[in-house]
Amino acid sequence: MSILLTLEAVVDKLGGFLNPYLRDILGLVVLHPLCVSTKEPKLKLKADGVRHLLPPVLGIYSDAAKSGESSLSTVFEMLGNLVNSMDRSSIGAYYTKFFDLCLLALDLRRQHPPSIKNIIIVEKNVISAMVTLTMKLTETMFRPLFIKSIEWSSSDVEDSENTSGKTINRVISFYGLVNKLAESHRSLFVPYFKYLLDGCVQHLVHADDTKTGMARKKKTKLQEASNNLKDRDVGLSLELWHLRALILSSLHKCFLYDTGSLKFLDSSNFQILLKPIVSQLVMDSPASLELYPDIPSVKEVDDLLVACVGQMAVTAGSPLLWQPLNHEVLMQTRAEKVRSRILGLRIVQFLVEKLKEEYLAFLPETIPFLGELLEDVELPVKSLAQEILKEMETLSGESLRQYL
Repeated sequence: MSILLTLEAVVDKLGGFLNPYLRDILGLVVLHPLCVSTKEPKLKLKADGVRHLLPPVLGIYSDAAKSGESSLSTVFEMLGNLVNSMDRSSIGAYYTKFFDLCLLALDLRRQHPPSIKNIIIVEKNVISAMVTLTMKLTETMFRPLFIKSIEWSSSDVEDSENTSGKTINRVISFYGLVNKLAESHRSLFVPYFKYLLDGCVQHLVHADDTKTGMARKKKTKLQEASNNLKDRDVGLSLELWHLRALILSSLHKCFLYDTGSLKFLDSSNFQILLKPIVSQLVMDSPASLELYPDIPSVKEVDDLLVACVGQMAVTAGSPLLWQPLNHEVLMQTRAEKVRSRILGLRIVQFLVEKLKEEYLAFLPETIPFLGELLEDVELPVKSLAQEILKEMETLSGESLRQYL
């Protein structure tokens, strides 16, 4: 503590003279276990104080990676703080180096080095630093970096013989970044989903494909793939489950903020995405998912699915597109799995609540499905169907039981 107090005073008062010693000082406050340990909160707090006065040295990354997730997280916390305080000219000089370093760190999930026990905490800080950086960039600066990150997410496939799980982990990291970019930049980021459309469909459709660097298909081929989807009884791998949750979360944010005059979710993109997204209602979760708290739970993914499909309808804003969406969802209520039937009903309920009177045009198609579900052997299914029927009757102002 005495050493840290002394360093804090020296850095604060004599910072301009410390250039020759920065690496050694950083080595102490970033790599020393006690300075990043939550078991020694007072020391960590004081080390944080010293770090805030220091510009991070990019060259310390490799040493920090060897020291573990606490040191590495600290490096990217410092990087984020530095970027936040930089002026425009400094950002222009360093932004590509910063971004490249962040991409290097995002690859740790795939590399799985023994020194990193908890990749989640590292990834969170890396992505946070990247988002902070993008907030400072112009569109001209950002677009090439984003396209570069898309290429990066699949660049190791061609020369990698062992692709089982490895490549998909890089894509998980990438969509973790996409999710945060969509959350932070909102409507400004929506146009960039045109670069992600092919990848989103590919990862939602191909259950057994961990080779994510395949050549992009034309839209017609993507449409064919989505038209040929079949129910799969085998549970997804943990990695694919995680990836699809991130894709659904990203698409939900895309639909939520797609409010500009040039909509991403036009008729063409709607038709391409519809079946791949709705098909997730019948996908089985991985075995022993509850043993992995860092991977989205079944409940979290179910809530995402309802929100994503529901928002897709709201954003589309057209009865011509609502009809095929309503039909696809209703077809899932005939699935063997109870979870799929309940998910289908939850989405119908979302549509009824959001579209209100505009949904009444679809009652002739919906009511026969509800009639079947009111006779379901599973009580949760039957109860939800009854609840939806009451909501429809309130909307229409008449009893619908005569049509069942």
